Amino acid sequence: TGIAKGTFYLYFDSKEALVWEFMDRNFGYADRWIKEIVLRGYEDEDICEIAEFIVSFVKKHLRILKITHNVRFHGFLGIRRLEDTYMKKWIPLFALWLEKGRLEGSLTINDSRFMANYLIVTLHELMDRVIMEEFPYSIDEVEEELKTLLLKLLK
Repeated sequence: TGIAKGTFYLYFDSKEALVWEFMDRNFGYADRWIKEIVLRGYEDEDICEIAEFIVSFVKKHLRILKITHNVRFHGFLGIRRLEDTYMKKWIPLFALWLEKGRLEGSLTINDSRFMANYLIVTLHELMDRVIMEEFPYSIDEVEEELKTLLLKLLK
């Protein structure tokens, strides 16, 4: 970076702290978006917007996501810590949105918490495969199928 080591440590406690700052700056708006999901409705368009957001997020950050999904990166920060920092805080918010839809009769699911866990983990795994080019479909093909799948699972 062209700065002295001491200068670096004025701003960050460690290299790890720098990486977490980088992650928050690049992916923080996903956290804000997931918090706003509880305000959404349950029409087909609302549900399809979830798939559209996920796909647009991956497209926008594809290069960074490839780096962050590298096994060496996971080893540096710890896969469990990454999951705890992001995925585990999204599940309760998503479950809240699902529960509201279940209670009002808009969604035909039995257990909102289970479905939230299932969807977050499944979508994450699917996007991991797409990001790392281990899935035989393009991101655009995945988007259309994802919309169909979400509608079938939730309605």
